Amino acid sequence: MKKKSESGQAIIEFLIVSTLIITLMFVFIQVAWAIAFGHYAHYATYMASRSMLSGGVSRTDQTDAAEEVLRATLNNASGNDLIKFLARSRGGDERDASGPEPITGTTVGTHPYAAGKENSRLYSWAEGVQYNFGVKMFLIPLASFIAKEGEGESIQAGTATEPAKPIEWKGYLQFTSDAFLGRESTVDECQREMTRISSSIGINRGDGNEFIQDNGC
Repeated sequence: MKKKSESGQAIIEFLIVSTLIITLMFVFIQVAWAIAFGHYAHYATYMASRSMLSGGVSRTDQTDAAEEVLRATLNNASGNDLIKFLARSRGGDERDASGPEPITGTTVGTHPYAAGKENSRLYSWAEGVQYNFGVKMFLIPLASFIAKEGEGESIQAGTATEPAKPIEWKGYLQFTSDAFLGRESTVDECQREMTRISSSIGINRGDGNEFIQDNGC
């Protein structure tokens, strides 16, 4: 009886094992990139929120400062996403919160939970920045809808205002980075408040002009 040839067996085994190892390596690289960009995005929103927290002459000054930080950290020189092949911003209705969108994917201002309650001390924290972005898992062909970037597939995702809603899968894992640190009173707000107080308690100079007793803000 003629013995069957075993030539090529080692090559086949090598191809199977090396394919698995290379796939796992790509998965590791992709996840590492996603985690690294997520940390960077959170750093960007935190620094932008700190800029908004700082005092200014007007609220517009505080908002402009936050927007400038967002542009410097999340956009390239052309005004597009910083690392577009890896992550892209989710703008418009894809965001978890509504409000001003100085750059695509961001919300600057009052958290949706505090809408209409801006003067309540309970919601003094609710001023800051949110950035919505998606990380494309192009190196992980775990399912056909990932490889094909959706094509009509839907998944359930929660938002800040809705526990869950169906969204179309587009090949991106969706993330949101928030930093709501509150906001210092502006010079304008402080002046109005102190003027109101001085008037209400009857402090004046006798010439009909109101004045600020001190900068209690």
